[in-house]
Amino acid sequence: MKGKLILAILTAVLSTASGVFAQGAIVLYDPLAKLPETNHLPADEELIKEQVVPKAAEKWKDDDSCSGGNLNIIGALDGAFTKAGARQRAIVYELCQTGNGFANNGVVVVENGRIIASFVEDGGWNLEVSKVADLNKNGRDEIIIETGGGMHQGYYGSSITIVELSATAAVEIGVYLVNTNECENPVANKYCDRSYKITATPGAKPAFFAQKFLNRGTEEKPRWVVGGKALAAKPIADTQNKYTVLK
Repeated sequence: MKGKLILAILTAVLSTASGVFAQGAIVLYDPLAKLPETNHLPADEELIKEQVVPKAAEKWKDDDSCSGGNLNIIGALDGAFTKAGARQRAIVYELCQTGNGFANNGVVVVENGRIIASFVEDGGWNLEVSKVADLNKNGRDEIIIETGGGMHQGYYGSSITIVELSATAAVEIGVYLVNTNECENPVANKYCDRSYKITATPGAKPAFFAQKFLNRGTEEKPRWVVGGKALAAKPIADTQNKYTVLK
């Protein structure tokens, strides 16, 4: 009887601990999630066109494709990005594509209808953008940008970058692989379509985890199935993009 009672108590404790961990973990990227078709408003695009594009086009004036005609709003998010408790909107845009997997991009923070921070970078093809609520517990929300690198010899892939903003800087917290068709042990002319669910445990120094998923469907209609348990995520090295203030 005592054995059964102890087992019941242990089961309850472990279930509670598991629930606490699940509540504490934040999903940064999920291959099974359905994303909205658009997450920005016409007003966001108008603001970028009128107040940002002229300055950005001047910065990249040597490239005719960056005059503003190819502007693409990746997404817009509400949160407190540059200071705790603020009511702000962050807009991520692509001014122009400059090559296979390369683009000139920008991030703008708006508060009370006024731009309070604006950054640009020579980066990759930004695909999606989302928000994570105060990952490192300093009162500010971060943005997550999924970036693709184009296709090279039949191989493609994308990664997410977690970015924290201030009034004067955009800092990368980490970059993690989320999708690729290159095999883990590369073999010529062989493809292995896989993705990763990225989660994080919030804290002053967040811990990141990756769980592999394999595509058992087709490229057009993927069917992602779990390919392993969640393990400590390895950041992609030597990929840091340099954000600069757009003056």
